[in-house]
Amino acid sequence: MTNNIYYSHAMPEFDLKTIIFMSMLLTFMLSMLLGITRAHHKGLKGPGYWAVGNLVVGLGMVLVLMQLEDGLLYLPGTALIGAGLSLYINGIQAFSGKVPDHRIPLLVFALLFVVDIYFMMINKDIRTTVVADALIFAGVYFICARLTFAQDEGLLGNLYWITSSLFLFLGLLMVGRAVSASRVDISVFDSFATWPVNAYTFMIGAVSQFFISSLFVLMLSYQLNKKLASMVTVDGLTGILNRRGLEDACVKMQGLCKRIHMGMAVLLIDIDHFKKVNDEHGHLAGDDVLRHITRVAADVLRTGDVIGRYGGEEFAVFMPNTNESEAAILAERIRAAIEATPFNEGSLNIPIAASIGVADSVRAGYDFKGLIAAADSTLYSAKNTGRNRVMRYTEVKLAL
Repeated sequence: MTNNIYYSHAMPEFDLKTIIFMSMLLTFMLSMLLGITRAHHKGLKGPGYWAVGNLVVGLGMVLVLMQLEDGLLYLPGTALIGAGLSLYINGIQAFSGKVPDHRIPLLVFALLFVVDIYFMMINKDIRTTVVADALIFAGVYFICARLTFAQDEGLLGNLYWITSSLFLFLGLLMVGRAVSASRVDISVFDSFATWPVNAYTFMIGAVSQFFISSLFVLMLSYQLNKKLASMVTVDGLTGILNRRGLEDACVKMQGLCKRIHMGMAVLLIDIDHFKKVNDEHGHLAGDDVLRHITRVAADVLRTGDVIGRYGGEEFAVFMPNTNESEAAILAERIRAAIEATPFNEGSLNIPIAASIGVADSVRAGYDFKGLIAAADSTLYSAKNTGRNRVMRYTEVKLAL
């Protein structure tokens, strides 16, 4: 009786049914939000698991709410809530690019179901049921905290850190629930639905779940914005930078090189007689050749060099800490690699050659347009003097 008096006077009273009902509504609303996001962005992995997880948690809460008057406080609602929370683990795995382990939700559901049946219906020990279930929930939350800990840098890293902290908090909350259940007077379980710790657990848990799901939505928004930015600066055919991406990369490189008084160079690569490839083999074969050239050139480039598709069959490469002579050596390696690697696929065997113009910041300045203009004039001279060759900007200037 002493413990009952302590709880009724020392702690504010909450209506457990109302709290469960509000928690259920929150989980369903968040599930709808995540489900809509998943439907409109099917390429994003993770939100589908989170949406289904929230639905399962909500269904489990409905069953718990229905069973409070019957004495079967958990069966099978608690098992469903555990399975729903375990789907968060699958969602985090998928969002992080890992393969989701679908055995986890099934294992958690089975474990909770067996524990509840054994201790409630066979042993009639509700205290042990509460303690065991709370510890299982804590384990699920701790796994989620570990998976979201220090996943990335920048804004996404901050979101991961906050999410991990909330999962850790919920895990500790469940541990606290288990400790409280193990120490409270056994008579509390005669009117278990009015136990204040239940109300506090559901209320704090529901609010934390809401914030976690909101953080999931923010992570998805970040990924979508990143994907949209990538679509703006990446060439859809070859997967390398497009013209806008090249200009952005050049601006960043020039800022760094100018600050520390370091030179930079540019190559402008043009595929010789590319129109003939399209005319004889079709545009699909031409697209394959462009992807092939991208791979060949990328294999030759160094770390720090930036390659992009400037337009049509033209590619540009920006190289920090490189002068014209060094760039010309690298350009010759690219030209030789292209010539030595014809496009072979199925019945197609298409020989390829490229002309390359080279310029650097010493002679053309750091400006994107100035560098490209210098390399373009050099490329024009290379094509007019036999093709399949490398020419330097100084050679063109001397000829003038």
